[in-house]
Amino acid sequence: MQTARDVLSSGGTAADAAVALYATMTVTKPSVAGIGGGGVCVVHDRLAKKIEVLDFWPRPGTKTAEGQTYTAVPGVPRGLYALSARYGRLPWGQLIASAEQDARFGTPLSRSLKMDLDAARDKVLSTPSLAQIYSRDGKLLEVGDRVQQFGLGALLTSLRVKGPGDFYNGGLVAQIVTSVQNAGGTLTLADLNNYKPVWRAATAVKSGNENLYFTHPPKSATGTGAISGDGDVVDVLNRYLADIDNAPANTARGGRSGFVVVDLAANAVACETTMNEPFGVGVGAPAFGLDLASGDVAAPLVGPVLKINPNVNEFYYGIAGTDTPAGATAQIAKMAEDLVGTGSAANVAMNNNGVASVNVISCSQGVPPHPESCRFIADPAGGGMAIGR
Repeated sequence: MQTARDVLSSGGTAADAAVALYATMTVTKPSVAGIGGGGVCVVHDRLAKKIEVLDFWPRPGTKTAEGQTYTAVPGVPRGLYALSARYGRLPWGQLIASAEQDARFGTPLSRSLKMDLDAARDKVLSTPSLAQIYSRDGKLLEVGDRVQQFGLGALLTSLRVKGPGDFYNGGLVAQIVTSVQNAGGTLTLADLNNYKPVWRAATAVKSGNENLYFTHPPKSATGTGAISGDGDVVDVLNRYLADIDNAPANTARGGRSGFVVVDLAANAVACETTMNEPFGVGVGAPAFGLDLASGDVAAPLVGPVLKINPNVNEFYYGIAGTDTPAGATAQIAKMAEDLVGTGSAANVAMNNNGVASVNVISCSQGVPPHPESCRFIADPAGGGMAIGR
């Protein structure tokens, strides 16, 4: 979080801060935001008068032999570069440098990451690349122990100096593919060569004088009716609840997080990160500190949301969370209480399937005119972050 604040203090945009924050999370919170995973963001740029979705969700790798472990094509390097290129102000290398230094010189193990390590103990200890980093003499590290990741540091150096091109189409790509295939994963040269993030229109829903902007529309035509009240927001939130009830079996129970960033100019970014399962699937390219997300890719249930006035392009609200069934339900209930009215989510049955964390920035009188009206609510469980300046 400090890295993102520093970027904002240096004159960077919310997009710059989001890139730096996500890059840092690949080092400090790889259980949910590893460089071998992906994400989706809703982005508001006030000067351009645009609200767009950046989709760099991991996609399944190509199976080339029987018995392979299904791994994903990582979307983070090109996703972050696309966000920086379109809406950033500071140099790309400056945004990656802090994460690179953290990986090379180490950071203290956080309480949040320790919780994830304990929950995934068997996977971490049985995966050589993870065990080498997060254990000593067969025991998991403790809070405060220094974590160094030299392979990831070298990869971040390459990304800082050369951009993501070397990762997807240059000198690194053949080495990465060979390493993943030797480890039994599904990844080909074509998978990396052809991976590109996608910019697309956000799904807008009227909320008073403002609009809520979602990453995608709900799939369900009718809602659960659990959220009381009338209007478009009630209807769409009930339909998302129905999506959760009808979620496929591979819906992620963990390995996800979210954050919201807003700057004083009302530029805002809300993102969801994913490894599809905590610490990914346990296969990757260890020499590059690259652990891949599971190839059994589950789509976001709700995703991050921004509330923007489309006429004056002011920011009012941003929310993101873990987006597991439990997290998505908690996010919808929080949105209902905040945006529909107190008690409107009283009949929502809270799902307990997965981690439930929600993070919010709420500016009741709008930014830029009234930054003093903003409240920052970061979930104490560590599922994500909300920051602003």
